[in-house]
Amino acid sequence: MTDPIQFTVPAAADAVAAVIGDREFIIQGDRRFTYAQIVERSNRLAAYLHSRGLGCHTERHQLAGHEVGQDLLGIYAHNRPEYVEGMLGAWRARVAPFNVNYRYVKSELQYLLSDAGASALLYHAAFAPRLAEVLADLPGLEVLIQIADESGNELLPGAVDYESIVAEGPATAPPVQPSPDDLYVLYTGGTTGMPKGVLWRQHDIFVASFGGRSLYTGELATTYEEIAARCTDSPGTTLMVLPPLMHGAAQWAVFTAMNTGQSVVFSPVTSHLDVDDVVATIEREKVLAVTVVGDAMARPLADAFERTTADLSSLAVVANGGAQLTPTAKQRLIDAKPNLMVVDGVGSSETGA
Repeated sequence: MTDPIQFTVPAAADAVAAVIGDREFIIQGDRRFTYAQIVERSNRLAAYLHSRGLGCHTERHQLAGHEVGQDLLGIYAHNRPEYVEGMLGAWRARVAPFNVNYRYVKSELQYLLSDAGASALLYHAAFAPRLAEVLADLPGLEVLIQIADESGNELLPGAVDYESIVAEGPATAPPVQPSPDDLYVLYTGGTTGMPKGVLWRQHDIFVASFGGRSLYTGELATTYEEIAARCTDSPGTTLMVLPPLMHGAAQWAVFTAMNTGQSVVFSPVTSHLDVDDVVATIEREKVLAVTVVGDAMARPLADAFERTTADLSSLAVVANGGAQLTPTAKQRLIDAKPNLMVVDGVGSSETGA
């Protein structure tokens, strides 16, 4: 009897893109990327990280449970395609990505990047001024990749423009083989003390929260071919992710969507929750499901549902995770959109979904 397969996220992405490469994966306003395009762009990022000497330097079986033998890439960014590409590209280069809370002030940002021992940072230009304030205290942070945005901020000294990497670099993945032992690192928010990095083996988070189990039966996938077949059989439904990707619940939703063949929609408004834009996007993209975190998102969404005249007939599910919904907020959503299913998920950084 053979041992059960151990999954990696990049291999799953390859398997999915091989069968539904032309299907749209990430949609944000007029920016639309297929599965094949996201994989290609992430490969280019992986090749760049590898060219800078980043990767895995000590295999997991040689380390204690709390130790990290890989370089770490912080992702200090809003919800945009680059965030997803950053995570996939890091894993493909055997670099461990981790989330950076973009609401942190100077001291919090310095603490987080120092605690992680980050070798590299992928960040939106809007955050360049705050990052510049802490760089002198982070001598190990040697690779800076800046994503251009509406802020118009210039590249920091030594930084490389992200689009120049993913649009023009080599599309061949680096000559390293990702391992199921490679890490997924998720930093807690620090609401119960200082932020801490939770270390997951890639296979374990794949099974726990990235769609490695059937959403309906809980049965474990056993092969990449099974993941691919599931995506081929999927009608290509659309999921709108409202929480920021610096939140684990949003990351889990995106990668579960990837491994079930769905299209993921982000609002083009990234500075705040614009529920009127959310409603317009649901109508335009025929969104089937929306993810939220707690009453802070559900209540404004209910307000928008109650006042809109938009066609929301495609919307069947509001999925909540990360913070429990109150019965009042849940009922308002249901009353505003008859036949809507409101699903409460549970989980944590340490346990998964």
